[in-house]
Amino acid sequence: MMKNIKKLLFVLLLLPVACKKPTEDLKIVVDTNVIKYTALIHVTDASNPEVVLKSGTLSVSGDNADDIYEISGNKQLNISNGVIAIGPGPAAVPVAGKPETYSVQVKVPGYNTATKSITFTADQKQQVINVALSKTGSVNSNPVTQKPLPVYDAVGLNFTGTCSSRPDLVIRPSMYVFFRETGSGAAYQYLGYMESGNMTVTALEKGKTYDFQVTYDGQNYGTTQQINNESESLTINMGSAICNNF
Repeated sequence: MMKNIKKLLFVLLLLPVACKKPTEDLKIVVDTNVIKYTALIHVTDASNPEVVLKSGTLSVSGDNADDIYEISGNKQLNISNGVIAIGPGPAAVPVAGKPETYSVQVKVPGYNTATKSITFTADQKQQVINVALSKTGSVNSNPVTQKPLPVYDAVGLNFTGTCSSRPDLVIRPSMYVFFRETGSGAAYQYLGYMESGNMTVTALEKGKTYDFQVTYDGQNYGTTQQINNESESLTINMGSAICNNF
């Protein structure tokens, strides 16, 4: 059993124009859209959603549980800042009429362990599973929910991932995105899913500046951008999550 499937990341070569040397300005484009069916597991404190649960682990049971990966293709299922995205690898993708159901156990130090059932179906590629944990020794109560996101004019976001150590790499991220208004000190809220770096959202107010964050391979990566136009281009430094694999 292979430990991960990172090397299945889709790679394209952007060739230089004909008048230049063959190796000049050569770019390797990496598309992270490898795990096609994913579930974002968002773990919060049941009594206070503003508390950031920095670390935790996930365990999966059920038929084909060995084929569940973190969205990066890693088999280690670590929760980072209350977030992890998982999905079945190529050998266990759901087919029409045959959903794949798994039991997921969420463990965070200082909190009671919770178990959730997740079902992957052929007609739903992304889903969000909210898990509200009660503190160890506390009495279970109804979880406090976050306010719904505001609605503004639609804004298109185009994310490009870069590697400071590899200027020849360009990343097209397919990941779940969280956001907060810059300087608010608030917890990050779920914004949506971007596919190959693109998404359209209605929760951003023009003229304001926001922090954006993605989680990949147990690491968090972010960028800050003021929203002024109907379409905005953003750049995220991906650190070692992808850059060290090429």
